Amino acid sequence: MVARFAGAGLGLVAFTITITAGLLARNPVEVTLSRSILALILFCLIGLLLGGAAQLVVAEYEKNREAEIRKRYPDDSTGTEDGGPKDGSSGGDGESIQKEA
Repeated sequence: MVARFAGAGLGLVAFTITITAGLLARNPVEVTLSRSILALILFCLIGLLLGGAAQLVVAEYEKNREAEIRKRYPDDSTGTEDGGPKDGSSGGDGESIQKEA
């Protein structure tokens, strides 16, 4: 998704700049449009490559960060083996259980 947005954005910026430069230089319309379309395609491809690289970098960072967090805070359960509370003070539906002595 990021790669497509980067490609489209860079392509449109290049197209706009080339059209503007061609109009300011008073080039013929055919020359201006052909150069603009070439710039659009070229910069769209460059944007796709840069966006894809950015996605890979972010995904790698996210993976490393998740591994670091999992290492720092291991997943340990606080309940007993059957999943109930440790002290047996509560019985499932809001009823209290009396401990037998």
